[in-house]
Amino acid sequence: MLHIFLRFLITTFICLTFTSCTLIKPAPDALNSDIDVWLASNQYDEIDSALDDLNNNDPQFKEILKRKPSILKNKKSYIEKTSLNAKKHRQKNQWEKALAEYDSALENIADNKRLKTERLALLKSRDKKVTELRKELLINRANALISYNKIYKKLHQLIPQDYSAQFDISQYESDKVELAKHLEKCGIQARKSKKYVLARDCYSLSYQLQPAKFKLNLVNKIDGQLKHDANKQRHNELLSAYKSAYKNKAYNKARLHLSTLLAISPNHKVAKQRLKELDAEIGKLVALKISSGKDFYSKNRINKALKIWELAQQLEPDNEELSQLISRAEKVSKKIESLEHNQ
Repeated sequence: MLHIFLRFLITTFICLTFTSCTLIKPAPDALNSDIDVWLASNQYDEIDSALDDLNNNDPQFKEILKRKPSILKNKKSYIEKTSLNAKKHRQKNQWEKALAEYDSALENIADNKRLKTERLALLKSRDKKVTELRKELLINRANALISYNKIYKKLHQLIPQDYSAQFDISQYESDKVELAKHLEKCGIQARKSKKYVLARDCYSLSYQLQPAKFKLNLVNKIDGQLKHDANKQRHNELLSAYKSAYKNKAYNKARLHLSTLLAISPNHKVAKQRLKELDAEIGKLVALKISSGKDFYSKNRINKALKIWELAQQLEPDNEELSQLISRAEKVSKKIESLEHNQ
């Protein structure tokens, strides 16, 4: 029992000691001095932690709490400066220095969203460039090995029993096999990322280094995909151009874009439907202009009628009724001009 009681007393004493420690507040002057030191080294997490522990209504820390806006301003300036310096390093291709800028700042402001986001974007951009360079090296190396093929064949023909030459040729063949495997992996990854041009190049080079029917089949398949994608892109461009022309009431241009699309892909359903709708709309518009022109013509406003019919003819150049109306109006207009001239 005595042993248990002593343990209870010791535990209680320790708990009371730690509790009393946590209740001890730093002296205002000491805290003010600490904040100055932290500011000098941009340790804003330390400052934020210390200020968060203060009671806003405590008069002892009134002057320190007044420093909050100034501290926040310095913090924002530090973040901005870090971002600017990192971007300058990146522009000079000093990627490690740029990362170091972010890492140094994040030690002082660990949870800053902006710096974390920019750092992550920097890493992604760097990794992308590294990947591109490695693929470029891979393709260049493959092209180089392929270009050496004729040389090694001639070398073998000239000195087939030469040990040194045979060793070089063997090493060359080994390099081709190894590189062909890497190019296959490149092709697989590129297809997954829908980078079909790169995929085709990788498989094509791999085939030239180590011929295999499945590689040739993949090259042909990817070529088909590329053609399909190119057509799809062209379709989208023409549809977009049609919409823009239609919006601006440039109906002839709108019709031309749809006709071009159908010339490329005669069975394009959307283009067929849009052209049908456009022709119907143009037909109604031309009918209105014909009617309007006739109205002016009946009132002896021949030139006005002529202008309206000529505009309508631009929409429907093959409209026979318009051709006849314009021809008649032109003759009447000339007669009127002749009479006025003689008078």
